[in-house]
Amino acid sequence: MANEAKYNEIAGVNKKEQEKKEKQQKREDFVDNVQDNIKEVSESKPEHESKLTFEDSVIEKIAAIACHEVDGVLDMKGGFFSGISEQFGGYSLTKGIAADVGEKEAAIDASIILEYGYSAPKIFEELKRNISQSVGQMTGLKVVEVNVRVDDVMTKKEFELNKRNNRSNRNQEQNYNEGPSLR
Repeated sequence: MANEAKYNEIAGVNKKEQEKKEKQQKREDFVDNVQDNIKEVSESKPEHESKLTFEDSVIEKIAAIACHEVDGVLDMKGGFFSGISEQFGGYSLTKGIAADVGEKEAAIDASIILEYGYSAPKIFEELKRNISQSVGQMTGLKVVEVNVRVDDVMTKKEFELNKRNNRSNRNQEQNYNEGPSLR
């Protein structure tokens, strides 16, 4: 046994074994280090992050168009300022629509004029479906809430008559303002 140990020492067998173990340990340390670096890179946030965002008015416009596509909705009912705007010949496509937009979700409020003879609950369900589908498809946002307020009920004939009368009143006012001058 003593001779074998002496032979191994002279032949460098123990050294070779030790070097082999050291190389193996270095490989294992290297692999562990690479795996740690990969983990750090994958877990760290990039310095600059790309994102897609939308103005509330864009979502309101998409929702308004989706509302107008539903049979039984004559028009949207705007607030005070849209009423004033319409008196002067303006028309806002997004009147009667309000949107609260986050990074991934949106909530929509709509005020409508319902056509007489249509079922409000059925129109409500169709509006929810159509708005959610249109906004989701075009923006990728999830519509989490759709609130519909029925502000008026009119027959189609009554609605067209009101529209014509409003147009006629605007034209009369415009002609009056453009009339002959005393100068």
